[in-house]
Amino acid sequence: MCSNSNKAVVSTQSTGTEQGEVEVTLSSGEHVTVDHVLVAVGLQPTVEIGEGLEVHGELGGYVVNAELEARSNLYVAGDAACFYDPVLGRRRVEHHDHAVVSGKLAGSNMAGGSTPYQHQSMFWSDLGPRIGYEAIGLVDASLPTVGIWAQQDSEGTVDAEPGENEKYEKG
Repeated sequence: MCSNSNKAVVSTQSTGTEQGEVEVTLSSGEHVTVDHVLVAVGLQPTVEIGEGLEVHGELGGYVVNAELEARSNLYVAGDAACFYDPVLGRRRVEHHDHAVVSGKLAGSNMAGGSTPYQHQSMFWSDLGPRIGYEAIGLVDASLPTVGIWAQQDSEGTVDAEPGENEKYEKG
């Protein structure tokens, strides 16, 4: 409802009704009652602190080499690093897995290592109490995608093998 406006969500509160509606307070002071709230958070890295470092014009983030080095003895990791991915080209990733793995590698390289970053980070989203997904690489509607939907059994084990009447379709 507010996606094309300049109104920010200030607070949300359950209405306590059986319908499970939510009252949203906007920065304009307006109150809106809705059935669902979708929160989408994006970010831009703060690059003003790295004076003299190259910032990628389209992707944002500091341009680094394969070892996550922005210049001699200065390393950048996580979502502030715009690195070259040998499979997908130059990119900047805003995921927890990437931050952890690139941070460890940058630290190792600072301590004298020279290992290139070649990790394909995974990411996940929990869409509700029983629905979530995990993905790896680059998710883009223009690319071929393989989706495998699986359910946990009562012990929490996921069987991702197709049953005899199931087929995986690429789309």
